[in-house]
Amino acid sequence: MFRNKISAGLLFVMVLSAHSLSYAQSAEAEIYTLFTTAQERQIIDKNRYKLEQEKKTVVQAGVDKPEQTEKAIPVPASTLNIMLSGVTIAQSGENIAWLNGKAYENGASLEDGSKVYISRKTKTLVQIQTPDGKYHALTTGKTIDISYFKPLEG
Repeated sequence: MFRNKISAGLLFVMVLSAHSLSYAQSAEAEIYTLFTTAQERQIIDKNRYKLEQEKKTVVQAGVDKPEQTEKAIPVPASTLNIMLSGVTIAQSGENIAWLNGKAYENGASLEDGSKVYISRKTKTLVQIQTPDGKYHALTTGKTIDISYFKPLEG
């Protein structure tokens, strides 16, 4: 009886394997479509992405680009030539910086709109703030050329 069960199970497994082999052979044509030549692949890709390209062109055609009516105006760089002759330290707390032979107090403005700042902690530190907002440190006895862009007034 044990042999009958084994032989019946063996027969069942053989039938299943024979059936699966016949199924694999009949499905061979479907597997063949997975492997294509380069020319077939180009045709497939062209047909597949054809709809996506049409959709993209429709979306692009519907978007209006704003016209550029304003043109960029070239702004010339301004140059400031400054020589710090020295710094006068007063006991009253008012310090004076000598720039290009003229005396300027802390916070005073130059002719071009630049401001002079004299440090209270470091007595020899003098800075120029140009109209573009940048600070430039000056050294006593040296001439410095500062190049900056003046903001447009409007």
